[in-house]
Amino acid sequence: MKILLDENVSLRMADMLRKAGYEEVFAVAETAERGMGDQEIWELACSKPFLLITRDYHFTNPVRFAPAFCEGILYIRAGNLTADDEIHLVQRFLAAHPTDQFRGRMVTLSPGSTRIR
Repeated sequence: MKILLDENVSLRMADMLRKAGYEEVFAVAETAERGMGDQEIWELACSKPFLLITRDYHFTNPVRFAPAFCEGILYIRAGNLTADDEIHLVQRFLAAHPTDQFRGRMVTLSPGSTRIR
């Protein structure tokens, strides 16, 4: 699976995913494209397609950003997570859920719940 990290996600998330064996992890914050708008990020997510991991609430709008057009959207909802908390939340989710359970769907993660729709 190819993963796109929005720049509002901890940059250390990219290292963790690569170490976990995800071969193609594209972190916007690592590139000259920093500061991309939502539409540009969405077009990139759909182009490969990528699983988009973000903390940007705008990507939860299925009318504007339909997760079926990419590998899915993983939205990290909680506001006051440390980078380590954020990384562990994503690690636990990816370890517990096979890709086919969330491919093309919206996933909302918070410390107390996981919602896949």
